[in-house]
Amino acid sequence: LSLDSGSCVAVVGGGPAGSFFSYFLLTMAERVGIDVSVDIYEPRNFEQPGPAGCNMCGGIISESLVQLLATEGIILPQTVVQRGIDSYVLHMDVGTVRIEPPGREKRIAAVHRGAGPRGLMERRWGSFDGYLLDLAVKKGANHIRQRVENITSSNGKPRVKTKSGDSREYDLLVGAVGVNTGALKFFKELGIGYKPPGTAKTYICEFLLGQETVEIYLGSSMHVFLLNLPRLEFAAIIPKGDYVTVCLLGQGIDAQLVDSFLKSPEVLRCFPPGWSPPADYCRCSPAINIAGAQKPFADRIVFIGDSGVSRLYKDGIGGAYRTAKAAVKTAIFHGISEEDFRRHYLPTCRALNIDNAIGKLIFMITTFIQNVKVARKGVLRMTEDEQEGRIGRQRMSSVLWDTFTGSAPYRDVFQRTLHPLFLGRLLYNTLVGSMPRKSRTQVKEGNMTLGDLGKVYTEGEIIVRQGEVG
Repeated sequence: LSLDSGSCVAVVGGGPAGSFFSYFLLTMAERVGIDVSVDIYEPRNFEQPGPAGCNMCGGIISESLVQLLATEGIILPQTVVQRGIDSYVLHMDVGTVRIEPPGREKRIAAVHRGAGPRGLMERRWGSFDGYLLDLAVKKGANHIRQRVENITSSNGKPRVKTKSGDSREYDLLVGAVGVNTGALKFFKELGIGYKPPGTAKTYICEFLLGQETVEIYLGSSMHVFLLNLPRLEFAAIIPKGDYVTVCLLGQGIDAQLVDSFLKSPEVLRCFPPGWSPPADYCRCSPAINIAGAQKPFADRIVFIGDSGVSRLYKDGIGGAYRTAKAAVKTAIFHGISEEDFRRHYLPTCRALNIDNAIGKLIFMITTFIQNVKVARKGVLRMTEDEQEGRIGRQRMSSVLWDTFTGSAPYRDVFQRTLHPLFLGRLLYNTLVGSMPRKSRTQVKEGNMTLGDLGKVYTEGEIIVRQGEVG
């Protein structure tokens, strides 16, 4: 089983995974002299604001993925990137610290997966998913704007039937529908041993603040929160143009937990005085992939992105890129049989699954820090020392940066935490963290927002240089 000139490929799902696969398949096929056709089944219009074009995601693209895409010739245009994230601000009840990227060179892209939130009045930025889908179409893919109604096997080949009644047979079928769709049942019913991924619910909402207010209170930083709130594992506020995106991860996220988070002092300091959530705002509770699918391949069938395996909690778009490219390499250079995918595609899936298992351990440690105040003080103190230049190597800062961004494998992050110097400094800072300490926070021009100055010091001072702070 292999792809030859004249082979037809169906990609069900036009999100990042499906678009990456189509783009890379057509690119590699051209290089090896194979003429294949690709049909992308995607009914959504990513140029339409609100649920109709939304892909229910926080919309953060790690700097490592930005660099990988650049090597592929995919340069994200300014019309797609709502804001470049150049730092993280970590908020805890014991204090706040800004984390600059190691080397001061990394930059993250904040994007809207669709055209923007419900109620968008003026479109000034494009859709990230729409941009990738357009790239695939320009490469030669055929975008079929119809919903798939059924998938069957015919003469040993997959057959796709749409809601309008069209039915086509393909040499290769690619599942890239994510986990927030009922289309996964079609693949289960094929009897190939495929079992959909394990999932967890998240919460995502968008608040309209205006670009000037976003700049004043959040700046170009992604704001991350480690708060001692039951069932909350991770929370972030992401600036995007006129809007901010709020993302919550945890167990059993409900209206009470969301309300507790939005009313916490650490969160309110990131918004204008007197701000409260409006009566109606764009929000959703999508599922995310937290455990890889069982047997994500068969003869002439392969599952990529969230339909197969993704990265735990962070860098889901990066996971889509990695699985899509691995599947394309297998199909072009090895074949499209179950055995081909087992030998050449499965190792990528296994590597992600193993790394995600280490990621779960890291988030267990993060939860422990959230629940133990002295541990939070130790992390804060160690990070402050590094950011203020009192410690040469930024061990804690780099661990937090890569944990928040997903820019490095969880395995690498965990290995760094086992270094004797890291453990020693963390233990020292934890032991003395509860002792009174005079804080000196330097506010350099353009480096701190009003939200950062909302910290409460039991003893300390704020030094303002090269500018004024209102």
